[in-house]
Amino acid sequence: VARELARLGGRPVWREGTVTDNGGQILDVHGLAIADPVTLEREINQIAGVVTVGLFAQRGADLLLIGSDSGVQTLAARGR
Repeated sequence: VARELARLGGRPVWREGTVTDNGGQILDVHGLAIADPVTLEREINQIAGVVTVGLFAQRGADLLLIGSDSGVQTLAARGR
């Protein structure tokens, strides 16, 4: 998986000391140019060994949480 992510232009780094609930390893990818997030998410999902991608480009957010010194403001996403 790391070699394929590097082929796409990113620098994958193992997230040390952290695994998923199911014991899977996590790769953080730095320096990856994301011109078309939906296409990139689909391409990464096709790499054997990838369980999920943290782009979430194919489905927009239901709400937005904005944190500031005065607290957290919750906004509903438009069109939802």
